[in-house]
Amino acid sequence: MKRISKNTLRQIFDNKIIMYALYAVLAVIIAEILNCGSIVQGFTYVIRCPLAFLSAFFIVYITYLLTLLVPRRLGAFLLMCGIWLGLSIANYVLLTFRVNPLSAVDFKILISVIGIINVYLSPIQIILIIAVIAAAVALAVLAMIHFPPHKPRFKTVIPAILLSVCLSVIFVFASKQAYSRDMSDLNLPEAYKQYGFVYCFAVNTADRGIARPDEYSSRSIRDILDLIQRDTHTGEHEERPNIIMVQLESFFDVSEIRGLETSKDATPFFRELKEKYPSGYLEVPVCGAGTVNTEFEILCGMSLSSFGLGEYPYESILKEKTCESVSYRLGDDGYTCHAVHNHTGTFYDRYKVMKNLGFDTFTPVEYMSDVERNELGWACDKILTGEIIGAMDSTEGVDFVYAVSVQPHGKYVREDGEWGDISVSGKFDEDILNGYKYYVNQLYETDRFIGELIASISERGEDAVIVFFGDHLPSLSLTEEDVESGSVYKTEYVIWSSFDMGIDNCDMEAYRLASYLTGALGVGNGVVSDFHNKMYGKENYRELLDELSYDLIFGEKYAYGGEFPYEVPDMQFGWHDITCESAYIKGNILYVNGNGFTESSVVYVDGRPKETIYIDSTLIVCTNVKEAEKIEVAQTAGNGTVFGKIELPLYEPLINGRS
Repeated sequence: MKRISKNTLRQIFDNKIIMYALYAVLAVIIAEILNCGSIVQGFTYVIRCPLAFLSAFFIVYITYLLTLLVPRRLGAFLLMCGIWLGLSIANYVLLTFRVNPLSAVDFKILISVIGIINVYLSPIQIILIIAVIAAAVALAVLAMIHFPPHKPRFKTVIPAILLSVCLSVIFVFASKQAYSRDMSDLNLPEAYKQYGFVYCFAVNTADRGIARPDEYSSRSIRDILDLIQRDTHTGEHEERPNIIMVQLESFFDVSEIRGLETSKDATPFFRELKEKYPSGYLEVPVCGAGTVNTEFEILCGMSLSSFGLGEYPYESILKEKTCESVSYRLGDDGYTCHAVHNHTGTFYDRYKVMKNLGFDTFTPVEYMSDVERNELGWACDKILTGEIIGAMDSTEGVDFVYAVSVQPHGKYVREDGEWGDISVSGKFDEDILNGYKYYVNQLYETDRFIGELIASISERGEDAVIVFFGDHLPSLSLTEEDVESGSVYKTEYVIWSSFDMGIDNCDMEAYRLASYLTGALGVGNGVVSDFHNKMYGKENYRELLDELSYDLIFGEKYAYGGEFPYEVPDMQFGWHDITCESAYIKGNILYVNGNGFTESSVVYVDGRPKETIYIDSTLIVCTNVKEAEKIEVAQTAGNGTVFGKIELPLYEPLINGRS
């Protein structure tokens, strides 16, 4: 056997095209070790999913080869290595505290989550992350400066890049053909674990929307409309009731957790409702995070699995496009539609999306006064009662209110503390039990809000229906073996009503819930609701739903005759007006009087924002103001987004010392 000479080995190590291929293999394996949390699974990924591995390899390899076109190639290569390692570590960190892995949408919502990053990371961790990033960038820059530049070898590198691009396209296409059916049935964490971080991250970066069905045509949509015939159940209740849907953050009955004991019932109101009113399991598309994807399925009646892997339609589509929703359908039936959320309106760009989903008003936390917050800074849910009632009282007719709570949101405190009256015990590790202790005490307060809301709605004396449901299970390392339902993608719902609706308990998918409800009441009929109520249980139900969903959002809207039939509302922020009545300056302090001010009200003096002190809903003040020719008050999110601005009319400039 001929031995490899030292010169041959040196040539191999000097050949960057060969060595970068080895580094790319290593980068993919490291990414999968972190993704799976297992060294063995990281290495066996090569054998387990060869097409996905080859796709991932060429994706990384191409980025490495591109650095050979840069004169300071070593620094560029180190920077690229740092990027891939950083993405892999970020994916690992996200999997530990929210269950869902890193996806492209996380970068799109980065600005909106900066304000809550301190909930998930301690100041030391934030400083450490910044230091590591700075050190990596500094290392790459030093390498660029210290090592001499190289003349790019275009004749060898460009053919290698072109060949790698061709091979990557081939393997990615082959992977999608081989895995697409299985991936559509998997949730995001399962897909990442099965097919790998690099491959799935690349797919969910590029793959958006609903794929055009092969059979799609005006004829195929007409066939679907013929099947539903627009003759679904019209309900038996004569008067149109007010309808409230309450999406409860991370909410479910913790007695469903095997091996967990609580000193007292954490959800007594919810449990009592389940015994008296229609209820069941609700299959949601996410676990531990991704609230807006459950929200999308509920409001729009479409399955998230029809979309690209890891897609958030709120971010990818609904900021610019409209879509049939339960709010549009009920609005067309005479309802005034309100959205209420005790968290910032910028999160997932709801302040843009809610208008496109047909809501007449949207009240985020920036329009709520005297908000109480828990230990992590999340707004307490009890404030929602007054906001829901206020929204309903602001109109003369019937109302549809979609409220989203936030209080039991993670990250759950893993240290023991005095979080409330409920203690926990069980088979879990101590830090997990501490997390449960904090969680169940937050849950208990949300459950009290449920009871308070029902009491307040009952006092109004109008017919009403309230649907309470959890958006997803909490991010507390739950597995299928830990929950009675046998799935971490099942929460619970219950339908309270002031009259007998004549419906029974049943389990259902989130995208069916609103249609099931409006169908039972005989209100808000539309193409999507009629489809669900007529076609559910039929053999080709899901395939036809995908085709109909494509037509309504991305296609020619054949189901509507080619044109979206609903009018996009001129959405108002807050269900009540904020008014400015008067202002004066005294001792370099500007006093602004009015109504409806909140902690998010910011005074603009002559076009510039001033640090504003909230006194109460009728008074806000600014210091170090000597004079003003123009005064405005804006409702502003923590990231600086202005939702609305009103101007105080001044007949003459305000000057210190003159009223």
